[in-house]
Amino acid sequence: MPTALSRSLAGFASGLRYEHLPARALEAVRIGMADTVGVMLSGVDMPVSRHVLASLGTRGLKHEARIQLGAETASVADATLVNAVTTSSVVFDDVAFAGCHTSTVLMPALLAEGERIGASGKQVVQAYAAGYEPWARLAERDPDSYSSKGWHATACFGPSAVALALANLRGFDEATTVRALGIAASMSGGITASFDTDVGPFQIGRGAAGGVLAAQLAEAGMSAPADALERSGRGMLVALSPKGAVDLESPLDDLGRAWRLESIGINVKQYPFGNIAQRAVDGALDLAIANDVKPQEVTRVELLISEAQYAVISKSPSVLHFVPSHSVPLAVVAALFERRVTFDALDESFYGRPEVQALLKQVETVADSRVPADTQPNLGFSGGVRLHLNDGRVLESPSVDYARGHWTRPMSEAELWQKFWSCSGKQLAQPQAEKLFASLIRLDEVANVGTLNR
Repeated sequence: MPTALSRSLAGFASGLRYEHLPARALEAVRIGMADTVGVMLSGVDMPVSRHVLASLGTRGLKHEARIQLGAETASVADATLVNAVTTSSVVFDDVAFAGCHTSTVLMPALLAEGERIGASGKQVVQAYAAGYEPWARLAERDPDSYSSKGWHATACFGPSAVALALANLRGFDEATTVRALGIAASMSGGITASFDTDVGPFQIGRGAAGGVLAAQLAEAGMSAPADALERSGRGMLVALSPKGAVDLESPLDDLGRAWRLESIGINVKQYPFGNIAQRAVDGALDLAIANDVKPQEVTRVELLISEAQYAVISKSPSVLHFVPSHSVPLAVVAALFERRVTFDALDESFYGRPEVQALLKQVETVADSRVPADTQPNLGFSGGVRLHLNDGRVLESPSVDYARGHWTRPMSEAELWQKFWSCSGKQLAQPQAEKLFASLIRLDEVANVGTLNR
């Protein structure tokens, strides 16, 4: 008989307090919130952000929460929608487990609702954990990759995580939190066919806004199934499970004692490309710098990947269509040409150059049986890169277990600031950006999140 997952998670979320969080978990939340606000600011001018912003029915009519921490306002749900879309539009957001982008979903909802009710930074940090920890436990109950089935995992789990986070922020009791979770489960959805189109970030924004709506409807008294996650044959987890192997039986005995924010944490991207490219860029940079490789010396580039990862990645639309931010070959070629990878690589003034285009045509993805499958799914290319040079030499970098910025290889506060400034510089003057970053990286010291970036 299925364990009472919904009630267990709701009980955890409604009862979690700031004082329960271990120091390493607090560090993860601070990093996730600070990094993700910066990423949001980098996406303000993206076309999908403008499309969604233009569609908001409450824009300028409701003044509950700010849009992109700027002057315009909307309802909490609408501000969450556009802020989450804006954040995910640039593919520079953090990633946690099972390929899920937790902060992209949680940050917009928590800051919007937090602004409406005048919540403190401590309350927001606490609520982030109330959404993240249950999300991690749900994702790990299935051994199979959601993307292999075509599910966009972030969009599928996002509504439930937001509903639990906002239930904590609002101080809901367990019964109301169970209803919020049951409503949110019905809003699960999103497909990988939408990747590399505007619908990809929209799915994430819709999921975040759906969690806001679920919390609002639960507070209003809407009924919902108390076992929406785990009901045998009919619940959300069974419906989503790629091969039906989801674990509905194991209890959550260590929830609140074993913290996934400590063990998995937040993985920050160093480069403005999809998660699948991060390790490949590390490998290419290491190889080029160590051997002083010039791009004109390179005749062929092989990107090594495990057979298991290749089976998933080969289905990505990026394989068939050139989308700069999801192009692993472009990321690697930028590393070879520039010895760094920044937003400039995504501009046609770089990738349209004849010499860049010529090298791009020489990049090949190679499924290598020597590369072990990752224990964590969706880590993408291994970081093993093989360069063939015009003097006959072949240089090969070893596989990279974890990219720079991974929770096991964290960025320093100075490095996090440099990324924040690279993301926010078009929207904020440097003193304003420095002040905002300083508040976010110590969010639990902020008395009212509505004052951020005022």
